[in-house]
Amino acid sequence: MTTTSSSGKDACSDHDIAPLELLRHRTLIIASNRGPVTFQADTDGKLQFERGAGGVVTALTGLIQHVDATWIACARTEADTLWQEGCVPLAMNGHTLRVEFVTPEAAAYEGYYHVIANPLLWFLQHALWDVPRAPVINRATWQAWEEGYKVVNRLLADAIVKQIRAAPYPPLVMLQDYHLYLTPRYIRAQLRRPRPTLLHFVHIPWPGLDYWRILPGTMRQAILDSLCAVDVLGFQTREDGLNFMHACEAYLPSAVVNFKRRRIWHRSHATYVRDFPISIDVAALRQLAASPEVVAYQSQI
Repeated sequence: MTTTSSSGKDACSDHDIAPLELLRHRTLIIASNRGPVTFQADTDGKLQFERGAGGVVTALTGLIQHVDATWIACARTEADTLWQEGCVPLAMNGHTLRVEFVTPEAAAYEGYYHVIANPLLWFLQHALWDVPRAPVINRATWQAWEEGYKVVNRLLADAIVKQIRAAPYPPLVMLQDYHLYLTPRYIRAQLRRPRPTLLHFVHIPWPGLDYWRILPGTMRQAILDSLCAVDVLGFQTREDGLNFMHACEAYLPSAVVNFKRRRIWHRSHATYVRDFPISIDVAALRQLAASPEVVAYQSQI
């Protein structure tokens, strides 16, 4: 496993330390549905990769090219499954990232991604459902929830827990987006020691109470309960964070919500809700804009 800095200093006790220096004294684990790279077999059968173009990958590229990290994600191709895990070069400076793929059963991934995450949760959170008519929560939806969404979230949690237990430094786990809403609670259920720091960032909007009433109470409560297992829950805007806190106040009876401190106390655990508007990677965009491919497109236009 790729390790962090060998210095024995406890960075968490130094409030003046730079953020990147602090991360070098942590074991950084990132988890998302889509990985930072995708593998394909070339004509000679050798595995080649290309960098992912998703929003999560773009948002985190500026960080992971400066620190040692492990990124856990679902395999998207047969080549991903064959490759399984290892280090890949990430940037022009030669920095590498350790990537690990988990491979759910096809039926489980279908329910997890194509029934629950997309479109149910994504459409709900973007307020795009024609509410009087859709969505229809039927037996197939519940099957996708139980045998798909929950199963894949547990699979990712298992892989994360394995990395946490092998971590040489205090683990910092950064969970990404609506695909992994149940993962935090599954991690906490397996671990008492070491106790990792869990962060979860939601890259899409968090709507008001009316839209969360669409989900059956069992699903809604499981999502809220799991997200309240993290230490810091991040959103793009302050309004999104406040909407989440209102949802916990309304639909999570045992939660104590402190709007002034933006803190939720639930199951003897404090979750702090913050807004972190994501910036773009300026240097990477400038490099791309100056590439021969873009210049060729510019000439065509």
